[in-house]
Amino acid sequence: MWYPGHIEKAKSLIKQNLKLVDAVIEVLDARAPYTSRAYEEEELFRNKKRIILLNKYDICDKQKTKQWEDFYKQKVGNVFSITSKNLNVKDFFVKNIYPLVPEKFNERRVMIVGIPNVGKSTFINSLRGKKTAAVGAQPGITRGIQWINVSNKLKVLDTPGVLFPKIFNKNTINKLIIIGSLKASDEELDDAVYFAFDFLKAEYPQILENILEDWGTCENAYDFIELFCNKRNFLKKGNIFDYERGRNTFLNELSLGKYGGITYELPSELI
Repeated sequence: MWYPGHIEKAKSLIKQNLKLVDAVIEVLDARAPYTSRAYEEEELFRNKKRIILLNKYDICDKQKTKQWEDFYKQKVGNVFSITSKNLNVKDFFVKNIYPLVPEKFNERRVMIVGIPNVGKSTFINSLRGKKTAAVGAQPGITRGIQWINVSNKLKVLDTPGVLFPKIFNKNTINKLIIIGSLKASDEELDDAVYFAFDFLKAEYPQILENILEDWGTCENAYDFIELFCNKRNFLKKGNIFDYERGRNTFLNELSLGKYGGITYELPSELI
């Protein structure tokens, strides 16, 4: 499993700079709102006010997301479901985040965190915008993170992506791969495509129907990818289907939300 050193460094930077902020915003993937919290959130942020953003609302199952909103409202208190790529992020911050952040010395400071590919970069780029300049180097700020001025009284500290250093739970690994948050080996990709097929077969058969009308003839993910390759003309010499290309394309399109709204877990599964 892929775990670069810069993610461990990111955690160190977060710990060093928590004292400079008054609240923490956690950006989660609305399709996997528990799995996309795969970092030491309790250890890191237990003494800070927290705000949850369930991002990628446009490609989740909204009925299931409502359950996660209720769950995190009880656990954390402040939850918003958003689609950052279609959002005026600066206006959203001023209207919704600013009132929630404690004020110190006539200023409010918040840190934004998230695992890779939950949409945090899109969120930050939109927040920064052409008219929103980075504050630049300040005492106590380590290289690799950056302050952004949202308004005269609100500053956001951007941080690199974080993850658990080691993940052993297969379902967690599979979901992180499916939402595009984890680079994986061929063996792990094989596991993920089988997990995805079995999950969609049980929970969203209509999505499989939209991808392949004759998916019902497939006994497993391998059969499905073979049909998928034939439909896309992913063939090697000798008219042999290109399994790796089909597998990778299917997982990539799934992670991008091209097949419709899907949510991979529910709060009731945590009990």
